Order: sequence, then C-alpha cells, then structure tokens
Amino acid sequence: MTRQHRRTLLVFGALASYIMLQSIWWAYLLVRKDRELEGLIEAFQLRPQYPGTTEGHAYRTLLMVLSEGGVFLGLLLIALILTYRTIRKDLALAATQRDFLLAVTHELRTPIASAKLQLQTLGRSGPTAEQRKELITQAVDDLDRLGLLTDKVLTALRAADGKIPLRPRSTDVEELVRDRVERIFSGSVRSMGTLDHEVHVDPIALASILDNLIENAIKYGPSTGTVDVELEGDDRRWEVRVMDRGPGVDKDDRERIFSLFQRGGQEETRDSAGTGLGLFIARGLARRMGGDLHYRERPGGGAIFAATFPRA
Repeated sequence: MTRQHRRTLLVFGALASYIMLQSIWWAYLLVRKDRELEGLIEAFQLRPQYPGTTEGHAYRTLLMVLSEGGVFLGLLLIALILTYRTIRKDLALAATQRDFLLAVTHELRTPIASAKLQLQTLGRSGPTAEQRKELITQAVDDLDRLGLLTDKVLTALRAADGKIPLRPRSTDVEELVRDRVERIFSGSVRSMGTLDHEVHVDPIALASILDNLIENAIKYGPSTGTVDVELEGDDRRWEVRVMDRGPGVDKDDRERIFSLFQRGGQEETRDSAGTGLGLFIARGLARRMGGDLHYRERPGGGAIFAATFPRA
C-alpha cells in the first residue's frame, strides 16, 4: 500500500471516529439534560403540574436514548464498514491499474525503442543490402512482439467476460505438448501414468495455456536452470505440469497472481518484465475447458504450475 493510500485510509478513520464520538457525546448530553430537568422539578416541587412525570421518567428517557441511539449507531457503523470496504477495493483497483500500466509501459518500451533504432539505421546510407534485410527482419520481429502483447490483452479481457469460444476435438496431447516445448525452448517432456494420446480438448486453448506457463517458467526461473514439463493421466483426469527452479511464489501471492493484471511483489522492484496477464489467461482457459490451474511448491525449490482436466 502506497503512502497516498495510507493517508486516505487515515483520513477516513479519523472522520469515522469523529462521527462515532460525536454521536456518543450527543446521547450523553441528552441524558444529562434530562437528569438536570428532573432535578429542577424535584427542587421546585413542580411534579404535580406534570401528571405524566413519574419516578421512572429518567430511566425511560435513558432507555429511549440508548435504544434509538443504539439503532442509529448500528446503522452508522454498518455504513462506515461498507464505505471502508469500498474505499479499500477502489484503492486496490487503483494499485492494480497502476502496476499494469507500469508493466505494459515496460513491455512496450523495449520493442518500440528497438524498432525505432532499426528504422533510423535504415535511413542512413551506410548499411549494405544484407544488413538492410536483417534490420527489416528485426523491426518486423519487434512489431510482432507488440502485436502479441495486444492480442494477450484482448484475450485476457475476453477471458474475464467468459467470451472465448472453444472448439474441442480429438487431440494428441503429448504431441501438442512436445510441439509447444520445442517452439519455446530446448526442454524435455516426461509422460507418466496411462494417458491416451487422443484427448477431447481445444488444441488452440491448450497451446495458449502451455505457452503462458512455459514462458512464465523461463522468465522467473534461473538463467542457467531448466524448465521441466510432465504429462500424467489416469481413467478420470489428466494433468500437465510446468516446473522451474526459480524462487517460487510467496504464500500471500499464490492466489493473487491468477487475478487479472496481478503479479507477485511490487512492480517497481521486479527484475523481470511482464503484464500480469499470462496466468490469468491460462487459468481462465483451463476453467473454460472444465479443468483448473493451481500453483504448488516444487520439492528442492522452485514452482509447479499444474493444469488439471477431466477425461472427456
């Protein structure tokens, strides 16, 4: 929580305390004034002129003030709690949006700066034809990165609304997993259990899940480490696990990282780039396919992201 957020909550707390204390003070004044009036009536022997006044008048007045004041304070307390929760939610949303803007800015800056450099170099008279071709290829690659980031944001928004269409069909899961691994990095896939090659899934959605998990493992794992992918199944379910030897995820962040635009830790202190979209998309697609995605600690250090699906 930033200093500005803490200041907002402090001001709200001060105002809420003032309102509560003022309410209690007014109740106290009403009871005291009533007792003073009772004392004057007794002192000047005016009670016969007030036939409605009895010995229990002060007690009834106190009971009335406490009951009506209690209802008022109860309603006020409920309103303050609801207002506090709303403020906390709005502050959390503002912090999330701020982190997302910082992350997207960081992600966009690199390919934009790189593409600009390639184009500036092309505008000079020095590069040869071969060099110009290489510069154009690099600029196109940078623009492709921008396109992928845009697609990821749109996919995340569709996943949040549950509007991603699925087209399940019979798919060789092991072949698909090996293909995604080979496309992204040089790793190995280990199959365990009795998983049949053909499973009824949406291959595009499954490929997107794998891409996000593998890229996430490469990003947060050690530069000299490896990423392991395991595929396991039985008669009721099948599971694909992507594992790394990185620092893992703090306990407080293990569910939060699956939320939209959320990443572990603070955006300003992270060493790795990212937008907080990958895990949200992966879990959203897994649940749309009838499965789920969870984080587990890896024995010996590291993270395991396991996507589990029922057998069709």
